Amino acid sequence: RRDAAARRFLARPVHRLPAAEQAEIAGETLAVLAHPGFAALFGPGSEAELPVVGLIKDRAISGRIDRLVVTETEVQIVDYKTLRPVPADESQVPEAYLAQLAAYRQAIAAIYPGKTVRCALLWTEGPALMPINAATLDRYES
Repeated sequence: RRDAAARRFLARPVHRLPAAEQAEIAGETLAVLAHPGFAALFGPGSEAELPVVGLIKDRAISGRIDRLVVTETEVQIVDYKTLRPVPADESQVPEAYLAQLAAYRQAIAAIYPGKTVRCALLWTEGPALMPINAATLDRYES
């Protein structure tokens, strides 16, 4: 049913998308949802489009976490990205993306004390999930 729903949504005149672009977007989106390695991101304990607002030191943040998965011991933050070409590794990820994840991680760590907070980027092309090393994010914390 996801395929039909995606095609109906993308075909709405308000989007003004040519048929080829509709098919490309639907295919990319459905590939993410169907990928067996991403099942936990869309299963029980996961949340979508979670607003996050907080004060980290003297800096206010406001954003929306694309996917948040909470288990007994950890929290995983996943942010979707469409950058092309997809970076080969985290050293090629734009700094703005890393700073965004670092801020989200700080805010979420305050909400879930005692849990390990992990972050990843989900590249829609591929699709591919790229975990981001905690030490890398540490460099971007306020």
